[in-house]
Amino acid sequence: MKRRCILFICFTILIIGSLSAQQPKAKIKVYLLGTFHFAPTDSIYDVLTEKNQKSILKLCKIVKKQKPDKIFIERMPDYEYQNKMDSLYQAFKKGDPKPRRNEIWQVAFKVAKDLNHKTIYRCDHPGQYGFFYSQLEEYAKNNNQTDLLNGKGKTVPQTNMLNEDSLLMNSDLLEYIRWLNSKEVQETSHASYISLYPQIGNTNVFKYDSTYFLGSELTADCYRQKIKIYSMMIAQLDYNEKAIFLIMGNDHIPIIKHLFESNPYFDMIDTQKWLGKTKIKIDK
Repeated sequence: MKRRCILFICFTILIIGSLSAQQPKAKIKVYLLGTFHFAPTDSIYDVLTEKNQKSILKLCKIVKKQKPDKIFIERMPDYEYQNKMDSLYQAFKKGDPKPRRNEIWQVAFKVAKDLNHKTIYRCDHPGQYGFFYSQLEEYAKNNNQTDLLNGKGKTVPQTNMLNEDSLLMNSDLLEYIRWLNSKEVQETSHASYISLYPQIGNTNVFKYDSTYFLGSELTADCYRQKIKIYSMMIAQLDYNEKAIFLIMGNDHIPIIKHLFESNPYFDMIDTQKWLGKTKIKIDK
């Protein structure tokens, strides 16, 4: 009887151990931050002012609070010539005094340094928007589809409905970034790619030629680019991470967000929940 009891206990321990081993690890939390480029060549906006530096510091503290294990930036790893960005990050950690306006230095590097990260991760890939759009523009001009480019069936991004410099100059930088990451701005940004371009080109489903659904090629390229970026991100994970963070141009975010939401190994955290909702109100 005693022997049976011991065998039963051992068997139970083995079963429990086996079940525990089969339990999936906790999902990796994903924090995505859409942004504008801090150092554009066509803007008078300066992130190095005292006011903006205070706002950026607040933003960095919010990101740091999420404790990401890896920070990803909008740079192509295959184009960085033997870890150029990593070398710049190492110099930044040692106290590189040169002030740079780029969001990589202003946010990603600062947060990574505060979290004592050894390196920074890159995940950008080029799209062919200009190539496809020039073809669409020419086709629309020659085939009576110019009205489509002027608004018919088009969802206009909120960022195109205003003077961005004016809004930036009259808003707190952190509040502006919160606005960029609001549900309405994100949705209109994404919708512009799928409501306008697929309508342009030869849309006669029974007549195949070189312009057959030409606009859908641009939309497909948009998705292809984001899928490549997403693939670069997950390729650099060992799945022991608890959280990851990406800072990238705002238009990229909606599709990348959808990809992480569809992957059962990740927990896509709503940006408004950790960053906060914007106080900026735009008249429609």
